[in-house]
This record gives sequence, structure tokens and C-alpha cells, in this order.
Amino acid sequence: MTVLSLPVGQCATRLGGPEDSPGVLLPALDPPTCFIPLGAVKVSAGFPSPAADYEEDRLDINDYLVRSPISTFFFPVQGDSMEGAEIFDGDILVVDKAVAPRHGHIVVAFVNGERLVKRLHNRHGQVALIAENPAYPPLVIQDGAELVVWGVVVGKFKRFAV
Repeated sequence: MTVLSLPVGQCATRLGGPEDSPGVLLPALDPPTCFIPLGAVKVSAGFPSPAADYEEDRLDINDYLVRSPISTFFFPVQGDSMEGAEIFDGDILVVDKAVAPRHGHIVVAFVNGERLVKRLHNRHGQVALIAENPAYPPLVIQDGAELVVWGVVVGKFKRFAV
């Protein structure tokens, strides 16, 4: 099996800088702090809790989503292969190149030059990229294929139509 699995830092060198990748968005290296009120009580997705008190704290969305601005990139998602992982068409992924990819991580990877987001499977000598939608078969990395794990998905965000 020919699998090219590089540490993430080497992948960046091999692929060139992020400015070489169209469609990649970069977080600001030193974004202004913007604290937004954060409810101290979780929002119920089930039955409401009338006894819950409403309290506020502050959250900086950059602190929450971006752990390392230097190694973090944003990728817009196109397609429906990761809906089972709550990643939908139009979402923006937060991808950190400094996180070492492991079995089970959702990764941005290049397979034969095509950029994909999938769950990394790496067990018993078999490497595959797994979709989170049963309509898509696993992409098993075969002999001669080139796989470069570019980074690990650490978050996502989206806007709702209002």
C-alpha cells in the first residue's frame, strides 16, 4: 500500500502556503477581542425548564473556536457526505494543522489532489476516509494513491437565514 501520511506541519510545507489554496479562509492572527454575552444556562433542545434562571457571561468567539491562530484555517463545506457528523453544505469548518490526526478524527485531506472532508480510519494497516452519510462508500486508500492529511477539523460555524 502506498500511503503518504505526513505530520501535519510537513503537509503544509509540501502543499505550499494557505495562500496557494483557493477557497481557504484564514482567521486573523491577532483578532480584536469581541466578547459576546453567553448564557450561563444551556438551551434546552427537549422540554423547557421553567425553573432555570437566566444569567449572562461573556464569550469571545475567537477564543472559543480558534485555539492556535497561526495553524488554523477556515474551509467552506460543499456537499452532503458529512451530514451524519452535523457538517452541512455551506458550513464553515475550523481546521487546525497543529493537531496530529488520529483514527476517528474528522480531517481535511487531499486524495490524489482532491480536497475532502471525511472521518479518518486508520486501523490494522488499512487507511480510509469515511463519509458520515450512507450514500457515500468509504474511500479506501489503495496502492499508488496519495493521501495527505492537511489538518484536523476542530469546529464549525454557520449562519442561519433570517
